Amino acid sequence: MYLGSCTLLVIFTCFVSTSTAQSVDLFDAGRGDVSVYIPASYNPANPTPILMALHGYSFSGATIEVYFGFSQLAEQNGFIYLYPDGSLDSVGLRFWNATDACCDFDGAGYDDVGYLTTLLDMIEAEYNIDPNRVHLVGHSNGGFMAHRLACEDPERFASIASLAGAVYSDPIDCTAIEPVHVLQIHGTLDPIISYYGGVLEAPYPSAMETCTQWAARNNCSGPPVSGSNINLDGFLLGNETTVERWQAGCDPNGSVELWSIIFGGHLPTPSSQMSSLIFQHFLDHPKIPTPSLSEFMRGDTNGDQALDLSDVVLLLVHLFSNGTIDCREAANCNSDASLDVSDGIYLLGYLFSSGPAPGAPFGTCASDPVLLDCLLDQCP
Repeated sequence: MYLGSCTLLVIFTCFVSTSTAQSVDLFDAGRGDVSVYIPASYNPANPTPILMALHGYSFSGATIEVYFGFSQLAEQNGFIYLYPDGSLDSVGLRFWNATDACCDFDGAGYDDVGYLTTLLDMIEAEYNIDPNRVHLVGHSNGGFMAHRLACEDPERFASIASLAGAVYSDPIDCTAIEPVHVLQIHGTLDPIISYYGGVLEAPYPSAMETCTQWAARNNCSGPPVSGSNINLDGFLLGNETTVERWQAGCDPNGSVELWSIIFGGHLPTPSSQMSSLIFQHFLDHPKIPTPSLSEFMRGDTNGDQALDLSDVVLLLVHLFSNGTIDCREAANCNSDASLDVSDGIYLLGYLFSSGPAPGAPFGTCASDPVLLDCLLDQCP
């Protein structure tokens, strides 16, 4: 069974130029060398985003790059970029062992989650990768694989984009416990992976069900909101693609969008805007870092990650002149669940008389309960 044809990609080569200023590094995670493209702007001192593209069944990494042409966009936007190859099956076609529906037709059981995450681990060990901007894009079988990776390693990926893929049919099979930005793109007349759901090796959900699963997982509430139509398929006239966004109540790191290509097929003819619109979605959807407990230091009244006399002064201003403290628990130096002059005396004793240090969280930030209110959401 073919979920794509390499011959179809020939017609798209005119849309893509392979001339870039990128350098190439090779990484072998156990299946041979994978080319990783490093932007000319790479600076080891600066965290750098990364994009991995996953081909469909019977495709290869090189052909999916010809199709999307993300190499130039990665160079222009300072992304590290790679498009690895899946394994060969018994008929010589490349595939990813993604969800139960697609596409390990031989039952080979390759650990592609382990392979791809190990590949990313190796790159992250060599280059300064921004942990908040690790992105995935996949077509067909690669789209299924993108969903599986987001289900199994959600803390790694900021966002995924799936063209003609789907998540698991049974929501319980997706074990993601953290939110992920998800973009689902699908042609409504796709004859290979039906927009409305279907069965390959196992059932797979519709494009809408894929999105509603992720919306529920990302704590979104209410129905999606319609945006302006866009042009993804250059063969179809006008702005043929509708845009629906789940936005009410969603976790800041868990948006969901469905781009439906009306009358589109399995392998849309890329418009001049398709790749740039998808890439812009990655640019617009990094992870927002969650402040860690290390940002909360008991006694650090002014939040500058240091304990000194200025913390005592701000506490006194708060107590006697209604000065603002962003996190009152940080000013609770003696851990007695109240703010008063004794907290200032306690901190002075630590600073100038070898008194005991403010209790945890302090320094190593143990997980003591927070008893006083914080005015900012990022306070623990």
